Amino acid sequence: MKKLLLIAVALLPLSALAAPPQAFNFSCGKTGGTYSDGKGGVWVNGQKATIKQSSPTYWEATSGKTVISIVRSADGNPEISFTGPNRTHGVCLPEDEVSFAPTAQKKNEQKSGPSFSCSAVSKGSMEELICQNETLSALDLKLANIYKQALVKSNNNSTLKAEQRGWIKGRDECWKADDKTSCLNDSYQQRISELQKKYQVQ
Repeated sequence: MKKLLLIAVALLPLSALAAPPQAFNFSCGKTGGTYSDGKGGVWVNGQKATIKQSSPTYWEATSGKTVISIVRSADGNPEISFTGPNRTHGVCLPEDEVSFAPTAQKKNEQKSGPSFSCSAVSKGSMEELICQNETLSALDLKLANIYKQALVKSNNNSTLKAEQRGWIKGRDECWKADDKTSCLNDSYQQRISELQKKYQVQ
């Protein structure tokens, strides 16, 4: 019995070290973003990272020249920071508007748009019209990708997020236009051009 207890005690630290980082989706400034599926997989900008665990509450995820430091704090929430090329470093912040999951990126690459689910849109809404129009769907997906790049370049700027929410409200005002499709097209083209010029993204 004593031997069994000793074995159990000896194995306890090993099982704790084997625990994966919890699930998270964080933006890391100019470095981009990082995502954890909570099952041991961590991605940095869509690339699978190599995980190294040095304690029950600390991991490092390495992808190329970027190292993501993951700490499970006392309250159970993750604290994420990064070190990138040319000695860049900083704190990563929770991101709920853009997913850095590799599955989300692949899904966007495979489809022509839009960036949102058409199964959840309201009947008669501008989103329904976008779903029904191939050109508008493609524009929506293009804008989503450009906006994601702009977020990275702006270090997850809160003003940019507020502007984007304001733009969406303005876009939805196209229901008042005689030619709703043309109104939406113009709205997307203008917003895409604005972000491309301001943040030098494509």
